[in-house]
Amino acid sequence: MTLGRVLVEELQPDILQWLRERVELVVVEPWVEPERWEQEVPCVDAVISRKGRITREQMEKSGGRLKLVARTGVGVDPSRIVLNDAKEFNVLVTNMPGCNAVSVAELVFCQMISLVRYTHQADRSVKANRWGDYLRYTGTELAGKTIGIIGMGNIGTRMAIRARAFEMNFLIYDPYIPESHVTSLGGKWVGLHELLKESDFVTIHCPLTPETKDMIGDIELALMKPTACLINAARGGIANEEALCRALQKKKIAGAALDVIAVEPPEKDHPLLQLENVLWTPHLGAQTFEAAQRGEWGAAEEVIRVLEGKRPKNPVTL
Repeated sequence: MTLGRVLVEELQPDILQWLRERVELVVVEPWVEPERWEQEVPCVDAVISRKGRITREQMEKSGGRLKLVARTGVGVDPSRIVLNDAKEFNVLVTNMPGCNAVSVAELVFCQMISLVRYTHQADRSVKANRWGDYLRYTGTELAGKTIGIIGMGNIGTRMAIRARAFEMNFLIYDPYIPESHVTSLGGKWVGLHELLKESDFVTIHCPLTPETKDMIGDIELALMKPTACLINAARGGIANEEALCRALQKKKIAGAALDVIAVEPPEKDHPLLQLENVLWTPHLGAQTFEAAQRGEWGAAEEVIRVLEGKRPKNPVTL
């Protein structure tokens, strides 16, 4: 006899095996089989979600069967599940705070270096037998530059620590933390507009909420240096995409690196996809073996804990 029926995305094999010994498991990749995912959600006791969306209609259709949505990552935003809907239908939601902080911080630094050293363009030139193009790719150093970090949670703090290792200065905008938390690491706590004006790189590490939606728009982008770059590895929708496209097209800022977008995946004709000064990755900030181990194991354990009648360790709703 199993503890219940659980819908999961494709997880690491040892985790799937561990779950199969305890529950009836249904494995579906929501972006590969969206219709099947849609059909299965109301028919299970719990869901382990990395990318999959859980809708109000699915929760209502489950008729009270769905007890838990366990997120393998940190963010819990309306693009995945609306928390007020989950509360209304008595669906517990959990997440895994901090599980991907190192991986995201490392990706952001990778993208920053690529933006200022033109590594992707240079790679294409060499493969096209244009070795002499190296003169076109004179870059800049990170050392001595200023990075502005919006949000100083688990990821933002690791960004600050790594900025020091790269000999960078850093500014922090986060109205919910004490200034001493920033100054103890050697940074400066500032307002958003000062951060945008003074930074050579602006990187976003806050959740998507009604307060942060479209936080970076035309006015904010106009404050940035024309040589500055914007990096968003947090959530799409925090930076207004239309405003960002205008700023990049008019060279009001030098470039952007985007790991997230408001609607994923983007439409083929999305205007930001047409720009040479945008570096893309497909929401893979947490896609490392180590982060997956932490997030997937944590979510799997939360499911078993709840199905056994115990309290979850990391509840977002109760």
